[in-house]
Amino acid sequence: MDIGRKLAELEARLGRVEGSPRLSHAALDNANIVVKDDTGTVRGRIGMQPDGTIGLIAVDGPAPGAPTAPVVTSTIGGLRVVWDGTLADGSTLPADFDHVAVHVSTTAAFTPSAATYVGTITKAGEGGMLPVLPLPYVAHYVRLTAVNTSGNAGDPSGETTATPIKVDGPDLEVGSVAAAAIQAGAVTAEKLEAVLQLVTRLVAGDPAGARVELNEDGLRVYNSSGELVIRFDAADGSGVFTGTITGSTVTGGLIQTATSGERITINEAGANKVVVYDSTGRAVGELSGFGLGLVGTGGALMMMDPNGTYPSLRMTNAAGTNEAIVNVSENNPGSADLGINSGLFAGSSFTDMKWRTFLGDDVFAAERVRNGTATTIGGRVLLHNDQATLGFMNTTNTSQNNTLFIRPGYAQLTKGRLEILAPASASTALHVNADAGQTGDLLRVLHGNAERMSVDPNGNTDIEGILSAGNIATGRVTITPVANTPTSVAVTGLSLKGTTIRIVATAATSVPGTSVTGVGVTNQSATGFTVWVTRTNTNTTFVDWIAYGS
Repeated sequence: MDIGRKLAELEARLGRVEGSPRLSHAALDNANIVVKDDTGTVRGRIGMQPDGTIGLIAVDGPAPGAPTAPVVTSTIGGLRVVWDGTLADGSTLPADFDHVAVHVSTTAAFTPSAATYVGTITKAGEGGMLPVLPLPYVAHYVRLTAVNTSGNAGDPSGETTATPIKVDGPDLEVGSVAAAAIQAGAVTAEKLEAVLQLVTRLVAGDPAGARVELNEDGLRVYNSSGELVIRFDAADGSGVFTGTITGSTVTGGLIQTATSGERITINEAGANKVVVYDSTGRAVGELSGFGLGLVGTGGALMMMDPNGTYPSLRMTNAAGTNEAIVNVSENNPGSADLGINSGLFAGSSFTDMKWRTFLGDDVFAAERVRNGTATTIGGRVLLHNDQATLGFMNTTNTSQNNTLFIRPGYAQLTKGRLEILAPASASTALHVNADAGQTGDLLRVLHGNAERMSVDPNGNTDIEGILSAGNIATGRVTITPVANTPTSVAVTGLSLKGTTIRIVATAATSVPGTSVTGVGVTNQSATGFTVWVTRTNTNTTFVDWIAYGS
């Protein structure tokens, strides 16, 4: 290989490249050049654009200057706005110019805004034109603002005013356009304005019978008798149907059976609920996401609330001062426990007492409690699977508590006393009748742990204390006898039960049979008797006696 020759060729080729114009060998492959100002803000892109086109796109350029004032021509029912495509100061349109926005107002010297915007005119040759209609027949003011491709709008143009015109007598006379003069199919959509304004009415059907009519008031539908059956009002958008609506879906808005008085409304005030009113216009029923509410003729309220694990029912008086509640709760997972609470009342020195009944988890309870507290004062019933209790409970004074427990095979009264107030009857007031195989006592009375009295199945009675009975009386009399002569003392004031009275008397002496030779009784009766003593001397003698009736 001739290295010298190769070096000479390379030197020659490098000379040709250095002598050629700059960038003659440069290329942008599917990319663009970003142009920034001295602050680093992107102001344009040269080359491939995001939409696949090639060119120069200006970005975030300054707002264009004010355009020239528009030329406005009055038309029937509107205006024709024309822009000549130039700026008011005579400067050239900026490279990023996009369009002019057309603004119309009935107020002079207005400031363009979103409320006055009616359309756009893009640059097309020497400008463009925009028809604006329909418009009311009053003076209108028109201004333009230039907008660049970044959406920046410049100052508004000068103001031009014009008034839409009407077709009147001088333009058309009655009969000047006859139906025969219009060729069938000659009036097509492109021959009409984008908005067709009618000044009378448009009728489809028999003008005096079944028809659909469109006029300035809205849309009307009449039946074959000429009666109005459907009405849509242009003034407020309301509609009236006298027939039946079948198989339709109504979404949004208010549905009501009447505008006042007795009626039913759906979605009133956008509240997503059904309200029932009575003939006076008073709301008496409501169905919503909060539940079902009913108001009676007297003002009483019943409310069913489903917004919980289980629903609840509230019944409130007309004044709204008291209520009863029925609710279901889940005290244990999966349970449905029913609670019934009465309204509040005054009692036991409190103003918030109520009755509460609970059924759930194999228990029933009915008790008198203070609202919202654990205070129970009064009667209480409690039923379990293995016992029933009936008692009185006072959590503020537990010394008053007493309960009757009824358990399988026996009953027990704790911390209480039993009093039987039996009516006049041939039945036994307190009856104990054990089976023939009874081996335990029929009756036992204890004080603490000490037995005081018992009665066994044979009727044997054991009493630890003193026995007092209406047919038994005891006592002692004192007699000062006459020596060797029976001397007596009368015992009176007794009230013994029984028909046969017996008296037993004995002298309290250590000399029976010697000094005291005899003791006796006579005249026995339920009210008294006579005691006799015979003694050999006159010493005072004590005689003890016991009397009993049978």
